Amino acid sequence: MEIRNERRQHAVGQGFFHSADLLHGDEGVLRYVYDCGAITKYSPALKKNIKSYVSQVGARRLLELLFISHAHADHLNGLPDLLDAKKGLAVDTIILPYFSVIDRLIEFAKCASEDTATRADDFYRDFVVDPVEALSRFKPRQILIFASGRPEGPDGPVFDRGPDGPEVNGPLADQERPLWKLTGRDRLEVTGKDPVVVRMSDQVGLMVPTPSFGTSGWLLSPYIDPTIAKQSATFQSELLKSLNSALPAGAKIRRSDFEGWLADPANVRDLVINKVIDLVKAFHSVASDLNTTSLCLYSGPLPGEAGPTYIEGKFGKWHVNGHGRIAWLATGDADLKTKSRRTSFLKHYRSLISKVSTLTIPHHGSEKNFDAELLTKIDAHHFVVAADAFGKWRHPGTSVVQAIGSHGRFLTVVTSSPASMLTESAILQI
Repeated sequence: MEIRNERRQHAVGQGFFHSADLLHGDEGVLRYVYDCGAITKYSPALKKNIKSYVSQVGARRLLELLFISHAHADHLNGLPDLLDAKKGLAVDTIILPYFSVIDRLIEFAKCASEDTATRADDFYRDFVVDPVEALSRFKPRQILIFASGRPEGPDGPVFDRGPDGPEVNGPLADQERPLWKLTGRDRLEVTGKDPVVVRMSDQVGLMVPTPSFGTSGWLLSPYIDPTIAKQSATFQSELLKSLNSALPAGAKIRRSDFEGWLADPANVRDLVINKVIDLVKAFHSVASDLNTTSLCLYSGPLPGEAGPTYIEGKFGKWHVNGHGRIAWLATGDADLKTKSRRTSFLKHYRSLISKVSTLTIPHHGSEKNFDAELLTKIDAHHFVVAADAFGKWRHPGTSVVQAIGSHGRFLTVVTSSPASMLTESAILQI
């Protein structure tokens, strides 16, 4: 018996679109996508890759899991095409981190500053106003929202049982078993009905059991890198100052009332439609690049899972010499340069990093989000950057490329060139 993870990093330029299948021999398949978007410059490449992927899967076939890493448009503006009601895929479960309204406004302001066409993107504006309502238009069965949690043990989350609360599973593979189930130690909170909205911490993961071996399987483990509180508070303060500067004395918003004012979706909608200049001004007054909440994702064997493994890549085939490194680990736009945040990330995945073969470098290979400790502590075989052709963003950064080369590892930069598309097949025999 074997589990095969077929995965693809699509060539969409400055953005991110990763799709994968989990296959249990001939007995079943589970499809998942992690992010689907690109800056406006690369819209043709994004649309071409989405069309090709949907054509391979089949229009209106089921996408079991969709993961959204963070609220930046270049990671999610392809969703209307991917999940188009006639030409796209149907989606069962959407998974995203909890985004505060300030998170969403910071990301919108960043997009409005760097990629002005996103200002008029109706879906993206709707997402910034209310992510759950915007995603509900795709008619998922359920939406799972993850928040940052505190691990119970020194090695990160414990996946030896299901969480407390209502049962949340994937769609049925047959009449007896779901394609996936939750595993971990936490309480679930149900806050919606159509679709069902479930909140939990990142101490919970998704286990994909094999049909024949109930205790063996594949793990999808999120980790939430939370927003930087100080920068967010400064952005909020500068936004209030900018808004009040245009209001008469009697109409100014009091600082003590501003959070309540932002809790009203009508006010947020007014900001992203009519007050874009104020948002951009607040963004530039804080920093050129703010880090907000981001969902990282491990896809690989469960802790303790043993068995022969190997990886196949489009540029060759290499064996893992029995060390079991076949997992994929995505980092979204997590701030992993800051030591305390990097330590938390590594602790969360401590029991799993020995299985990681492929690591995506955070924030398109930005030097502002990277530290060489990611190389020494995780020691993956292969590193991936999804990026623009080398330009004003300097993605990947020169020191990032040098660090990976000095570590004696492969780096693949996936741009908009079709030749740069990365395909991998990871196999676990059990």
